[in-house]
Amino acid sequence: MTSTVAAALAAELPELTLITPSDSNFEATRACFVKRDSDVPFAVARPQNAQQVQALIQYCTKNGVEFVVRSGGHDCAGRSQVAGVLSIDMRDIKHIGISADEKTATVGGGILFRDVAAALDARGLVTPVGTVASVGYVGWATLGGYGPFSTSHGLGVDQIVGAKLVNAKGELVEADAELLHGIRGGGGIFGVIVELTVKVYPLKELLTTLLIYDSSDLKAAWTNYAEGYEKLVAEEPLPRALQLQPFGIELPGLGKVMAIGATWADADQEEGKKWFGKIAALGTCILNNPEPKSVSAFTAFNESLLVYGSWGRAYTLNLAKYSKKTAEVLAKYTELIPGGGIAVSVHSLRAPAENKESVFGSRVDHLMVELVSMTGVQELESKGAEWSRNLIKELKEAEPENVLDSSYVSLLGEDDSDHKAIYGSHYDKLVELKKTYDPNNVFKYAVPRLSI
Repeated sequence: MTSTVAAALAAELPELTLITPSDSNFEATRACFVKRDSDVPFAVARPQNAQQVQALIQYCTKNGVEFVVRSGGHDCAGRSQVAGVLSIDMRDIKHIGISADEKTATVGGGILFRDVAAALDARGLVTPVGTVASVGYVGWATLGGYGPFSTSHGLGVDQIVGAKLVNAKGELVEADAELLHGIRGGGGIFGVIVELTVKVYPLKELLTTLLIYDSSDLKAAWTNYAEGYEKLVAEEPLPRALQLQPFGIELPGLGKVMAIGATWADADQEEGKKWFGKIAALGTCILNNPEPKSVSAFTAFNESLLVYGSWGRAYTLNLAKYSKKTAEVLAKYTELIPGGGIAVSVHSLRAPAENKESVFGSRVDHLMVELVSMTGVQELESKGAEWSRNLIKELKEAEPENVLDSSYVSLLGEDDSDHKAIYGSHYDKLVELKKTYDPNNVFKYAVPRLSI
């Protein structure tokens, strides 16, 4: 049946690149960051431009062909992979153009961090991205977008000033203010985003360092940091250029350690080094290696630490602040890491800018705890899931008043996504926009998967 549909689609759209299971490069093309061996599409379409996307959506809606849209393929719960449907792979639509005044850039709907960063690096510019080179920019930015620029320049969602998308009728439309409101946090639930216009800023490079603390006593390492951090921020505001990402991680030769990936997004790197030193002093620091890196080099290095094609998924929880109880749970589960690259990662958002033109829900200071339970060792998949669920359970039990209702939709699965909690006061607006722009739920496999 599906081979017949693929043949009919190929006949209808002969100029479209369509890759089917009989093609030798099918498996490599459909591969995503998270492995889902059972979620095999009947074909992968690789549109080259917006017009081909239009033709695809028109064909699919007319003929009742279900599809899922892939921008980068890094969904941490594997939701860009759906068994038996057409996969619309946007990665060939990866153009980028920088405005004459160098204040905005237009990027294609399938562009990856590495391509965004490379083009901007060449001009001494940046726009907020995350940390891993192969992540799809549009999916990351439209659903929130944490990373090294979260506090200095804002979340990915706050950079979006324009968008073009193919709607449920297969029309190419330029998003008006109302639709942009929904795209900023609602991602691709209104249509296939073929282009975004985003803010860019002058900055040549990041100052980066990895701080590793003596972790012979993990409880002491985590609690000293948590208590020291909260005392520091109470005494003086942290510079917006400083971003801190603590980890509970297993490192070769060191074992299970508490570490921090720190970045400084400002040209005054000497000031950045001073602040790295202040953070290093929150424990017994055994490594602090400040180094300037282009955004391209930064994301490429982080990419080298991951296994593309891992088993498992991510989990997440938002916390109001560090506390001794929270630190003790993080220490306990750092010690209990099953191996295989599984880790705790704590992102943060400080003094977030208010944005009434977005539906992103977490507009307060908070910690976004990411449990990286994806692993290249298949036998550890179930252990990673159990470890993550137990960690979240203990964080909630240890200090329920420190747990926020909101959480990050990009790191959740369908079984643990409470969209009313995720979007908070913006939830009704998001649903209203979905009913207006996609009343028949043509884009039902987009994230968030709303029930309308």
